[in-house]
Amino acid sequence: MKGFEWKWGGIIGLAGFAWLVSSWAVGWHESGIGLVQVSSALAVFVTFIGTAFSMKDLLRREPETSFAEGLRRGVVISVIAGVIAVLAQVVYFRFINPAWSEYMVEQVRLLYASQGLGETDLEEVIEGARTTFGLTSYAVQAGAGALILGGLSSAISLLVLKWLQNR
Repeated sequence: MKGFEWKWGGIIGLAGFAWLVSSWAVGWHESGIGLVQVSSALAVFVTFIGTAFSMKDLLRREPETSFAEGLRRGVVISVIAGVIAVLAQVVYFRFINPAWSEYMVEQVRLLYASQGLGETDLEEVIEGARTTFGLTSYAVQAGAGALILGGLSSAISLLVLKWLQNR
């Protein structure tokens, strides 16, 4: 593994952490379920843009890089970014917003109670929300998401950049 992968994995991972903290700091994590979903969706662009820049930088430095080699290096970058994303979730849940899980569970309870869900069914939904909005779930989603999205972003970026390179 080269310094290139560490550099870009770090940049992408830290950019994702910066987005997480920024969206929390502006109050999106205390504005109900809707803005949390918007924040998560926008985080996808942070990874995609970072990966596209990393692939562009790779081809600028090493124009002869094959698609397969570029994809391999993109996946390595994604693994590094994924490890940082998991650590970012631990920091977020433990130090930045330790009440996050309970807040989201309460938001789910309010939503389903307002729709008239019965008490027994509501308890099942709340139990599911505790799992969904817990640290373990978020850490798995962050790590797997970084790897999958990073791999797909690498492939898409390389296809476009290689096409442009060969025109």
